[in-house]
Amino acid sequence: MLYRKWGSSGDEVISFTSSVEFDNEIINEVKLTMKAHVIELYLDKIINKETAGKIISAINEFKEIPSGYEDIHEALEDYIIKKVGEEGGWIGLGRSRNDHVATALRLKSREELLSILDQLIKLREVLLDKADKFVDVIFPSFTHLQPAQPTTFGHYLAYIEEELYSAWELLFSNLKLINRSPLGSGAIVGSNVSINREREAEMLGFDEIITNTISATSSRIDLISSVGSIVSLLLVLSRIAEDMVIFSSMKLVKLPDNQVSTSSLMPQKRNPVTMEIMRAKAGELIGFFTSLSSMYKGLPSGYDLDMQEMNKYYWYSFDYAKSSISVLKSLFEGIEVLQASLDYSMLATDEAESLSLQGIPYRKAYFEVSSKVMKGTFTPSINFKESINSKKTEGSPNPGILKNDIKKARDRIEENKSRLNEFKTNVSNKISQLRAIENDLQEGL
Repeated sequence: MLYRKWGSSGDEVISFTSSVEFDNEIINEVKLTMKAHVIELYLDKIINKETAGKIISAINEFKEIPSGYEDIHEALEDYIIKKVGEEGGWIGLGRSRNDHVATALRLKSREELLSILDQLIKLREVLLDKADKFVDVIFPSFTHLQPAQPTTFGHYLAYIEEELYSAWELLFSNLKLINRSPLGSGAIVGSNVSINREREAEMLGFDEIITNTISATSSRIDLISSVGSIVSLLLVLSRIAEDMVIFSSMKLVKLPDNQVSTSSLMPQKRNPVTMEIMRAKAGELIGFFTSLSSMYKGLPSGYDLDMQEMNKYYWYSFDYAKSSISVLKSLFEGIEVLQASLDYSMLATDEAESLSLQGIPYRKAYFEVSSKVMKGTFTPSINFKESINSKKTEGSPNPGILKNDIKKARDRIEENKSRLNEFKTNVSNKISQLRAIENDLQEGL
């Protein structure tokens, strides 16, 4: 049987199988998970207070992963045993790297999703503030990228906010799934040690445990689903980025100076570089999700080391989401709407509807107006502002309707904030129990 010694730097297989590069992302979460396990061993009277206190102190002193280790779990355990002595070896009882890493991944993902959800709320607030400002500013709408009907820029911004509301809800639902604890499930079928998994979950701020030990140690579907939700978010952001590229090229908007760059040769250029990068990052994210799916789909049930190669794509995805939201927020804080000359043919639908409401069947009115447009003889009986003000449909750009819709959107945001704050408070209160026991264990050492 091959036994790989800790820190066997001369073995080339170590570098091939090592996850140290991306384990740096979860050092704090791995340490917190280990503390919960040590405290559970103490509460179950498996180790005494002095031993538990010494191990906790060693965990706190661990700051980085030295070279030569396969992963953070190996490095941390070796560090504890070297600092505490033989008693440090108690940490191997009733736990495995499998349930340990699964827990740390969920703790890190919870932190990242909370950050993304916070950022999304701030972006949505900026969009609604700007929608209020631009509620009367006439702007073209498009279908098939052809001028369709007049709307307002405020109406367009309210559309983006509603798209992001859907993305927020999807991410929050994933947050609830992520917030379940695998800890205490061992390598695959648990342990002969009586571990109180619910108490461990409570100390780490989780809502509940993942019950089945096979699922707890070897499932990554909640993490993959979170990346899927981030892909959905970036699909929305990428479409908006494409709009900004087009609108700025059409001279409908002016993007902030910090969002554009000039050409190395053509000094007049204002290239929408941040939006172009955002589109590219959305494409990359789809690739990350495909990589995760491809790795996961063929794995047999139970832990396989393939799973550690998936971890980097979680961190890439979270980083891409946060940076994209931040850039888009900055863009809309500084965007300017330019005075555009709109084609009066965009009022053709209003004209056809007006004729129909006077008693002419709509299809007849449609072809009558269409004929005038094609001949170049179409003259609308209303202007763009009158067209917008005449809209009766809920969700339309009619300023009276739009202002009410913006108010409803603000109410949605406040409700989202409340749920998010409740979630954070719940997590914080639970973890404070762990901190209190941690402090008690280290007193007098």
